[in-house]
Amino acid sequence: MNAPAIDQNLRIAITGAGGYLGRNLCRYFKDRGATVFQLTSNLARTDQSIPSAHFSFQAGVAKNFFADNDINTLVHAAYDFTPRTRATIWDCNVKGSINLFTQARAEGVERITFISSMSAYKGCRSLYGQAKMEIEAALRASGQGCSVRPGLIYSMPITESGGMVGSLLSRVDRGLIPLIGKGQQELYLCHEHDLAHLIDRVSQNPTALGQTPITAANPRPYTLREIIQLLAQTVNGNKARLAPVPWKFVWAGLRLLEGAGLNPPFRSDSVLSLVHQNPRPDFSTIPDGVAFRDFAAALSNESC
Repeated sequence: MNAPAIDQNLRIAITGAGGYLGRNLCRYFKDRGATVFQLTSNLARTDQSIPSAHFSFQAGVAKNFFADNDINTLVHAAYDFTPRTRATIWDCNVKGSINLFTQARAEGVERITFISSMSAYKGCRSLYGQAKMEIEAALRASGQGCSVRPGLIYSMPITESGGMVGSLLSRVDRGLIPLIGKGQQELYLCHEHDLAHLIDRVSQNPTALGQTPITAANPRPYTLREIIQLLAQTVNGNKARLAPVPWKFVWAGLRLLEGAGLNPPFRSDSVLSLVHQNPRPDFSTIPDGVAFRDFAAALSNESC
C-alpha cells in the first residue's frame, strides 16, 4: 500500500500533538516531507525538532497563528477528557472545536480534517460519541472539511501502542484482568500507519471525498475478549486470565466515584461507549486505495 505523493506545499498543523495519535501523525507527516506544526497544551511532550505552539480548548491558539505561518491544512486530533458532565464537555470540546475551525478558516486554512470516533453514530449513548457527532455536524455545515472515525488504534510493535490498546497491554502481565460483561463487545481495529495514510489522502483533497464521515478501521470485528487474549499471547505467550464483571456494576461504581469528585482512570462514559457499539458501521466510506490491515494478521506478522 503506497502513500499518496506528498504535496510539497503542505503546511499542516495538528492538534493533540502531545498525545498518542497526535505524535504519530506529526512524525508521519514530517517523514513524508510536509512542514508540520504541533499544537498542544503540553509542549513538554512534543517532538523538539518540530515547531510547536500552545493550544487548549479554553484559550484556543494565538490570534493569526495560521495566517502568520501560512498553514493551509489543519488536522484536529485533540480531545479533553477532563470534563465529565454534558454541559462542561460541550463548553470545552464542542465549543472549543467550533472556535478552532472558525479561526482556521478566517486565517486562510483551506483543508480541515477532524478526528472523530466510531463511538459517534446516530443513537449513540455516550457523551463522548454525542460530542464528536456535534463537532462533525459543525464542520459539515461549514462545507470545508472532512471527519474521520477511527476504530481502536494500535501500533507495531504492539508494545508501542497507546490509548485503549496500551491500557490493555499494561494489564496483561498483572494476572487476573477484569472484563466488562462477558467481553463480547465487538470492536474494530485500526493500525496507526493506515490511519495516517487515510488522513494524508483526506488532508490533501477532503472535498473530493464528500461530507459523510469516513469509517477508519478493518471491517473484521474482534470481541474485547479476543483482543485481550491475542495481546496476551503476543506479549508473553500466555492465555490471559479474565474475570467478568457486570457492566452496570462497573458503570455505577465509576459514577459514584465521579460524583464524589474523584477522577478514576477509566470513565463511566467510556463504559457506555464500550457496551453500546455501533451495530452497523458503514465501511463503504473508505476511499479507494486505502486499506486497513487485519489485527490478528498484523500480530502474527510481528511474532514471526
